[in-house]
Amino acid sequence: MLNTMTKLLGAFIIFSIVANAQDIKTKMAPDFSLPDMEGKIVRLYDQLGTGPIYITFWATWCKPCLEEMKIIQRIYEKYQSKGLRVLAINNEGPKAMSKIKSYVKSNNWTFDILIDKDGEVFRRKYKGFAQPYSVLTDPEGKILFSSIGFKPGDEVKIENIIVANLVAPDTSKAGTEE
Repeated sequence: MLNTMTKLLGAFIIFSIVANAQDIKTKMAPDFSLPDMEGKIVRLYDQLGTGPIYITFWATWCKPCLEEMKIIQRIYEKYQSKGLRVLAINNEGPKAMSKIKSYVKSNNWTFDILIDKDGEVFRRKYKGFAQPYSVLTDPEGKILFSSIGFKPGDEVKIENIIVANLVAPDTSKAGTEE
């Protein structure tokens, strides 16, 4: 009896994960407006249209977060000229600002660092509960991929999805002479 219940519970969990994974690809990323480290407000939906957007929630105390950020920086450098945006959202609060700035400077992160001072975007809008938590959208804001945690090898899948969703430059005005 216990074995049957365990199997049923396992099947239900797998079904729920698969159903959620399929459902998430049709959802729009929730819009938000957050300040960057200088206080300038960045709105997600204002970033749409130029290319895929990688949103990651991170903290300075989170070792997998810091590893992810190093790898994402390399991917960002490779594809930012083709429209990739990265919004790295820290939700440690205003007291951690000097530590956040120190991490950003020492690691030469050049993507946008946003501050979710009260965790509103992380917990309420994105239903986050563990970090790193990442969401990749297409250029229109539809969620293509989301992940809790980060392990070596994840960057291959992420980069492949990014490349598949880069906005191609308009070549229709180019000459057609051979």
